Amino acid sequence: MNDIDLSKLSKKRRLIIQYALDYPDKVVLMRMEELGDKLGVNPATIVKACKAIGLNGFYELKELLKDEVQLTRVDSIFSGMIKEVRAHTNPQKVAQDAILGDIMMLQKTYDTIDFEVIEKIANAIITSKQTYIIGLGHIGLVANYMERICRSAVPQIHASTEYHGELFLNMAHFSKDDVVLAICLDKCQNQTIKALKCARLEKKSTTISIVDSDLSPLIEYSDLHITINSSNSFYFGSMVGAYCIVNAIFYSIANILKPETVSRFKFFRAMSEKDNVYKI
Repeated sequence: MNDIDLSKLSKKRRLIIQYALDYPDKVVLMRMEELGDKLGVNPATIVKACKAIGLNGFYELKELLKDEVQLTRVDSIFSGMIKEVRAHTNPQKVAQDAILGDIMMLQKTYDTIDFEVIEKIANAIITSKQTYIIGLGHIGLVANYMERICRSAVPQIHASTEYHGELFLNMAHFSKDDVVLAICLDKCQNQTIKALKCARLEKKSTTISIVDSDLSPLIEYSDLHITINSSNSFYFGSMVGAYCIVNAIFYSIANILKPETVSRFKFFRAMSEKDNVYKI
């Protein structure tokens, strides 16, 4: 879209297209009426602006912008990491900025999250025959953590962190009584998308995703999803948010299963004391 000659458009049409070019991540999430209210134009003008640049209408504009936003996110991942390293010269200052960035990200996530969804996810995991957590690449750290912490409350949880063989084997076992939870932050792996699509459309499993963008391709195949407000300052900021969401899901599970959870924790404590696991 960057080759559009804005000078040939009327003032209002130019305003609309320029705003779409400047803020594609916002426009793709807007309804036409919302964009009209934002810019002070009527929906008919928006449609005419889209047709003036060769599109059929606002929907086609959003689809085009969505593709560009996704490409921008993928292309910027590693360049963003390089910029982080190059941009900072004071180790103490960068450490401070990293912590403050995480705090702000968690606050924004807290402000926008629907906690009813957290409870629904907890109940879905509790009542599942099996729960598969898909986290490939470095996201496997989050998947493994979720498996470890949640299994202290419910045993039927399995982390799927390896490409190809392990993931394909688990996909073969997906069923309508299972929960499949996929995690993707920043760059979303194709195999994760395919696995969740398989779970939703073919296996009829309950599907859940933890993402850091409302444009994530996982959302299309999710019965429930949680969006982390990603930190724009530091590449790995979303990981902190993911661990936080996992903790929230676990505490919800533990609260729903309070008697069983207390009993298990007492058992863990007794076994730890018996085997002298910890040095006090």
